[in-house]
Amino acid sequence: MSSDYRYDPAASPFEATASGYNPTNALWLAAAANLAYEDEKTIQTVVRQWGFDRFRFLHATSHTDANGLTIPVDTQGYLCRGPRAMLIAFRGTEVSQIKDWFTNIMAIAVPAPSGVGKIHKGFASAFAAVWPQLEAALSEHYDGQVPIWITGHSLGGALATLATAQLRFNARLPVQGLYTFGQPRVGDREFIRFLRLAMPGRVVRFVNNKDIVPQVPAPGILLKYWHGDREARYAPEGKLILDLSWWLRMRSQLKGSAKDVTKLGLDCLTDHSMDRYVELARRLTTPPPA
Repeated sequence: MSSDYRYDPAASPFEATASGYNPTNALWLAAAANLAYEDEKTIQTVVRQWGFDRFRFLHATSHTDANGLTIPVDTQGYLCRGPRAMLIAFRGTEVSQIKDWFTNIMAIAVPAPSGVGKIHKGFASAFAAVWPQLEAALSEHYDGQVPIWITGHSLGGALATLATAQLRFNARLPVQGLYTFGQPRVGDREFIRFLRLAMPGRVVRFVNNKDIVPQVPAPGILLKYWHGDREARYAPEGKLILDLSWWLRMRSQLKGSAKDVTKLGLDCLTDHSMDRYVELARRLTTPPPA
């Protein structure tokens, strides 16, 4: 069964200059995040149908760190530009690989590319591997005339977050919005605080019901890894809850642990599916029957 990345910009036009949560933009970016799982030819064909005439596929398989150690990665994404907006999307981790991915995760904290705070080493390596390609694509296709939107699912959400921080802090580019779906924790409190200040009201992190991925890496001592941005949570019946109360957010922050990952149930995996996120986003843009 193919992934669900159906999106009709004529029927549900995205708002390129919107800030914060927008239901039509949520559908557009959810579809874009799911499209990132496809091959280069399919992605290019679909984004052209969406009205994006410039395209660059991004794919990196290794990163050499400051110590000369080559770290294998499999970072994939794409950049496309149209008359109204630029879109950057990153591929996540296949649901069938979630257990292995978290078993072998490199959860050491390293300095963030933005220079503020610390981030997860595995995510940092995956992003550093693809950054030269992304930087070249931006140099070629971005002229400062359209807003930039960034998205990703799962690992792709972590990469989208790092890309946003890099573009806002180092490249000084005007990122209009960041929407992530089923994103794991990326960095410490200082990094999240910086991102919140750099993107006030423009970051929306979607979590579906029992999706386990947003609960890892485990917070650990002194909550090294942290979620501090705006959370949009899909309740079991599909209702979207924006801005959880502080005590519900704290309970969510604290409940992740390594042992949870070894007990992944069907709901945890089903709720992490990007197809499910697209379905839920579509519900909120579809008028109820008369």
